[in-house]
Amino acid sequence: MKLRALGLLLGSVLVTPVYAAQLEGGTWLCHRPDTPDNMRETTSYQFMPDGTIHSEEWLRRSENNQVQLEFKLAVEYSFFHNGLDFVLKPVHLSRNIMVDINNVNPFDSDARRDLLGYRIFFQPQFESDNRAAFIMRHHITPDQRFTLNCSRRT
Repeated sequence: MKLRALGLLLGSVLVTPVYAAQLEGGTWLCHRPDTPDNMRETTSYQFMPDGTIHSEEWLRRSENNQVQLEFKLAVEYSFFHNGLDFVLKPVHLSRNIMVDINNVNPFDSDARRDLLGYRIFFQPQFESDNRAAFIMRHHITPDQRFTLNCSRRT
């Protein structure tokens, strides 16, 4: 039994660099398949060899052909594997609100603090070298997974 457990542990350690190598190179452009019709959203992830990830999320929500909210959120993450999932931990963020006609203020001081305190766990499922589904969950809602359909851009 101990040998089997050791084998599983070593197997997960050996697989990690392979997945990390598959993620590196170029930028992954991702879309949520369940995005509502009145919302446009893209997220890009650039996996760096030093164990960091640069991401940029763009979101635009409209109603009655008028933009209600539009912003960009750029986050730099540290990136590591915890034995089961890859983990993204925010270390720096910047945001730019272009339109906020209802004064939603998605990045007030409480939200900003929460952004720096969260973790994202994800498991990539590769369809090919250039296409993958990122199965993701936040640490505060671990049972609520979401999928990003991603393609590598070079």
